[in-house]
Amino acid sequence: KNNRPTMAPVPDDRDDEKDQVCEETRRLESVLPKAGALVFDCDGTLLDTMPLYYDSWKRACDEVGLDFPIERFYAFAGRPVADIFQTLIDEQLGGGDGKAKAEESDGEGRTAVAITAEHCEEVKRRHHADIEAEGRVAGRIDAVVDVALRHRGRIPLAVASSGWRDHVLKGLDRAGILDLFDAVVTACDEEVRDPKPAPDIFVVAARRLGVRPEDCVGFEDADLGMESLRGAGYMHACDVRKMWMYPRNVERRASEGG
Repeated sequence: KNNRPTMAPVPDDRDDEKDQVCEETRRLESVLPKAGALVFDCDGTLLDTMPLYYDSWKRACDEVGLDFPIERFYAFAGRPVADIFQTLIDEQLGGGDGKAKAEESDGEGRTAVAITAEHCEEVKRRHHADIEAEGRVAGRIDAVVDVALRHRGRIPLAVASSGWRDHVLKGLDRAGILDLFDAVVTACDEEVRDPKPAPDIFVVAARRLGVRPEDCVGFEDADLGMESLRGAGYMHACDVRKMWMYPRNVERRASEGG
């Protein structure tokens, strides 16, 4: 899928890249005045966590003997961690009963261990903690956070994330934006019966804000999340990957020399 932003014409004398306006932003700005609430995914939408998260995924998968190329990582964006590990186990280790035997590295050799999604999740948590201990933290995605800042105190704001609740709260707090939001919903909350691409998480977010889903605008960076927003019946689903100043687009332009 090509997620490059479609650019609208701009005057020739506007040289500052940040002044560029893409079609996705134009559509968003046309519906924001009618919005009763805004609901944001976290990882890859508010916070630029995806490169760090893939590093922890890669380290964890290497340790337990699973293959997880970056293309699949982005394709699975929005799914709970345990669900992703279970899919990889079933595909690669024959874990039809939810368990599998594999050789795991312990730093001194390889030992046969039972590989479960829960075990893999704990391995990933350890590697994520190691990455944080290295001083690597996710920054804001300003193109999206700026929208939240503009609407703070004017209409209710929420976060709806498939990430671990403690990591979501910590990431938002470190970025200095946790207090922007009136509610934070994660896939582990009891009210969320089914994860993305089911609409549950966005329906619950709207309910907690006291706003009808059809009066909400949602923000996502993943295909599964976009499907979830559409299923929830939101007024508008903004695909932040198409925004001109989205980090991957900035990086792509820099690599292409444009």
